[in-house]
Amino acid sequence: MYLSLIITFLLLLGLIIAGIQNSIPIELKYFTLKLQMSLMALIFYSALIGGAIIAVLTLPKLVHKSLIVRRMKKEIYALKRKSVEMEKDHEED
Repeated sequence: MYLSLIITFLLLLGLIIAGIQNSIPIELKYFTLKLQMSLMALIFYSALIGGAIIAVLTLPKLVHKSLIVRRMKKEIYALKRKSVEMEKDHEED
């Protein structure tokens, strides 16, 4: 967990440094669309869109893992309850 936070912090730091050093305005052409923005804004928006795409693509896997954990917790609870019942039955004998 801490490793991912450190890596994320370093990537953001690199993005900020690159943005500060490259604040020159550029013209972006995409088919017939023409935009003028700073290189810093372009880098920032590209990183933001990339992060959003990664988040959307990993969401199904996270939901699947969450459902598995929920199912396992229910199974653990049922097994603990069954274990307690068996111990009570064993003590009665």
